Amino acid sequence: MPARKHRFLTRYNAASLNEFLYYARGIPIDHLCRMLNRHPRTISRWTHGHAVIPPWAVATLRLQILEHQLMRDQMGYTALEREYERKREAQRPPTIPLKQRTPAANETVYEPRTRHQLSLPGFAL
Repeated sequence: MPARKHRFLTRYNAASLNEFLYYARGIPIDHLCRMLNRHPRTISRWTHGHAVIPPWAVATLRLQILEHQLMRDQMGYTALEREYERKREAQRPPTIPLKQRTPAANETVYEPRTRHQLSLPGFAL
């Protein structure tokens, strides 16, 4: 049985840099290295766009974020946070409506003019 050929990563079958940066935001580079089992230089080359990002790296980050959210749901943290926010909203004092600005008597003099209005005949500043 012949050995399988490894697929080469090109920019056409690689992950998007924006997608990788979205899922890697706020994660320190040493933590990313442990999560993806890659050298810090490799991660920095990915983030700066000097190297092609493999699709499995983005999928790994996405799955870990989803797993974290699922664990929070199962432990009841999200329900507690929603309840806390609801109580905080109820305790917040009502907002005071802003007073409407009354126009000045000479506001038409200082009103911004468009270039077309300035070029009209008979217009004086």
